[in-house]
Amino acid sequence: MSQPPRLTPGSVVRLRREGGVAHFPGLSQPRCIRCDRYSEAQRDELWQLLSRAEAEAEAEAEAEAGRAPGADRRRFRLSVEDANGAASWAVAVAEEALPPGLIEWWRRAETQAENGSAP
Repeated sequence: MSQPPRLTPGSVVRLRREGGVAHFPGLSQPRCIRCDRYSEAQRDELWQLLSRAEAEAEAEAEAEAGRAPGADRRRFRLSVEDANGAASWAVAVAEEALPPGLIEWWRRAETQAENGSAP
């Protein structure tokens, strides 16, 4: 696995919540964070959270090696796209291992989408 690319104003971060015993379409709806709407400091904060999620995914993969599959858990699929829409990084991480700040970014994207404005 590799670190996420540095976020530029042209970057788009996509977050998708998947899995779980019950399926709720509103909770699994993909969210989109357009980096051109945020300051450099905010993009740096988001990049740091994505880096932590990457580290958690690596640690989770090592811990899961050799174990029997567990209960159905929710996961977040995270990706970064460049200005041309090409995915340059992606990772899946268990919801419980996701940095809380990243869940907050996901929630804000949801709230903004519900209000009719872009995230």
